[in-house]
Amino acid sequence: MALRSDDLQRKSSMKKTIKDQSGAGKIKIGELLSKAGYITPSQLETAKKILQKKGGRLSNILQQLEYIDETTVINFLSRQHNYPAVVIKNEPPSKDVLKLLPYSEAKKYLAFPLRMAGNTLQITMSEPSDSEAVEEIQNLVNKELSVCVSTEADIVEAYQKYYGIDAEEAKSFLGTVEETSNEMEVTQVDDFGSIVAEAADDFEIEGDSDDDIGEQFAASDAPIIKLVNGILIKAVQDGASDIHVEPYEKTMQVRYRKDGSLFKSMNLPLTIKNAMVARLKILSGLDITERRVPQDGRIKMRMGKNRSVDFRVSSLPTLFGESVVLRILDKASLNVDLTKLGFEIETFEMLKRCLRRPQGLLLVTGPTGSGKTVTLYSALNSMNSEDIKILTAEDPVEFNFKGINQVNVHKEIGMTFAAALKAFLRQDPDIIMVGEIRDIDTAEIAIKAAMTGHLVFSTLHTNDSAATIGRLVDIGIPPYMLASSVTMVLSQRLGRKLCGNCKKIVEYEPAELIKIGFREEEVKDLTIYGPNGCTECNGLGYRGRVGFFELMEITDEVAKAISAEVPEDQLRKIAVQEGMTPLRDAALQKVRTGVTSIEEALRRTVAHRESLPAYLVNPDQENYEDADVIIREGNKDIDFFKLIRGALTVVKGGKKIAELTEPGEYFGEMASITGEQRTASIISQGRSTVKRFPGDKLEEIIDKYPDVSRHLFKTMTKRLQKSNQIIVKLAGGGVRRPPPPGGAPPSGAPPLGRR
Repeated sequence: MALRSDDLQRKSSMKKTIKDQSGAGKIKIGELLSKAGYITPSQLETAKKILQKKGGRLSNILQQLEYIDETTVINFLSRQHNYPAVVIKNEPPSKDVLKLLPYSEAKKYLAFPLRMAGNTLQITMSEPSDSEAVEEIQNLVNKELSVCVSTEADIVEAYQKYYGIDAEEAKSFLGTVEETSNEMEVTQVDDFGSIVAEAADDFEIEGDSDDDIGEQFAASDAPIIKLVNGILIKAVQDGASDIHVEPYEKTMQVRYRKDGSLFKSMNLPLTIKNAMVARLKILSGLDITERRVPQDGRIKMRMGKNRSVDFRVSSLPTLFGESVVLRILDKASLNVDLTKLGFEIETFEMLKRCLRRPQGLLLVTGPTGSGKTVTLYSALNSMNSEDIKILTAEDPVEFNFKGINQVNVHKEIGMTFAAALKAFLRQDPDIIMVGEIRDIDTAEIAIKAAMTGHLVFSTLHTNDSAATIGRLVDIGIPPYMLASSVTMVLSQRLGRKLCGNCKKIVEYEPAELIKIGFREEEVKDLTIYGPNGCTECNGLGYRGRVGFFELMEITDEVAKAISAEVPEDQLRKIAVQEGMTPLRDAALQKVRTGVTSIEEALRRTVAHRESLPAYLVNPDQENYEDADVIIREGNKDIDFFKLIRGALTVVKGGKKIAELTEPGEYFGEMASITGEQRTASIISQGRSTVKRFPGDKLEEIIDKYPDVSRHLFKTMTKRLQKSNQIIVKLAGGGVRRPPPPGGAPPSGAPPLGRR
């Protein structure tokens, strides 16, 4: 490859005369980005000042200031300046080139050697537009250069892999821009008791008052402000997801929800009830004079220039006053990495396969608080790039993501999910996300969008994946449309993770484990952990949460079942046979690996296996005692059987004609195939166990049990061969035979003239 600049193609002797000693090469990438409109001139000046003060690389500074994304430079230089974009892990370097450019020199320019082609060394850099750096590398290696572009993270990862640098040194390349004067002062409360006492002393115990002016004045008093701020900040610092402020007859309590469980944080006197609720309403922009109807609002608390925490506020009139619940939306604690949500390997592979499809409807289901929003955001974030247009309609928008166009739903002005979807289709999107499918209008538009080349994400409130199809049919979507448009249904729950510092081994009876859902052969060697409690987990035994996922991929078999409108339980079983891991099994897998406890698995999931028809779950296993009749001669039942253990006697006309002793032998199958009555009786010898296959479900059994299909085929083949032999033998009776020696006709033969 040729270098992209005339300066870079000059001979070494000429470079010294044109070498830019001012360092302008280091800021060239900034000038190029500014001219192209990626950053503003003022942003470039801010970054240049930091570069002059601290050094480093301009692209890294722009990225740390959040003016550009990680991939902006590589996309810009590869598309508009023809630098080849390289992902190093896809193009590993040859061993000899690493010696040409040692780490001590490569790190100065954030460059990495790739390969030799004749006398030309191919290298990749994070800022190949820095002509000064390229010239210095060329002088160092004394070879022609072919320059490519890679991301900083990719190059640093290559340093770790091929030069063997440690994690600490790798972090030094991706420095951060310090923020010194931008932190806001946020009220910290160390002694809640004194603040509560101070607030209570300011109020006299009186009956309910409608003096709204006085209430608003009280809500602005310093003790109430400090108390409310303290409650909000403590919840954020403790990692809570919700705050519940609840009035009762004699007290007012504040509870936090952490890791899915509520616990009491403090009790407050009733005297400050109205003032505290009013303060929360003022912060969230609600009407403090309206106490008769529920209200929804939002609080935004700045905790620094680059961090803010939102609270989604809901007030509800109760018997003893207004209850206020605040959902904490802290983007700093939001994990939108699909690989860290807790997917099993098989389920994750299915999910990636579904996400790679060009169109279709992808549904995430589960109750409120099961993590549906985080899963959707994680999926969208994994697909968010410059060349993909993503539109979302949410009620409300909980987290803002760069590169995703998010729309708030406002029912009051007619901006519903259905209206947003209609508008989206005129915005040339690649991916659409609808917060929730609630009615036939939204469902129809989502289905049609999925059938016309769009990837559509949405949620539903259903118990599991199979129930989701029934719910959509109830809404009014025809099954044939669901079969052709739905790509996957992901049902999920959140379970608490055991504290890694204090979890302990617990013992269970084998029969109890089998009943829960573990396999009989694994219970002997199973190690199960349970909660204990320590200071790190506040004595709860649990710390953090993990997802249990049930992904039903709409394969050809599942689509056929949906089109045929099979019952929910049958659809579930077919999905399991196509690779779906049920919620209970996913939870039990987390128990096996010591991530969660059996109590959490039972609390969050339900087993459906017991409610299914026997032929769809597993053929019925039946136990017989000595002399019990399994098949009776002359009966017209059409079930057939497989011997599991024991021995059987075959009796015809009251006489024993055969025995069945080999496990795996089938019997009674001809009645299922021909529908004729039984020609013999089958009787148990001692105790025996057999599997019963229903003859009226023969097509399903043949479809789902290949070993049974093979046996039936062999049986039919043997019967046909035997019948053919009998026919040939009978036909042979009329064949003319040669006369025996002596010319005498055989005994009983007709006279020669009458043959």
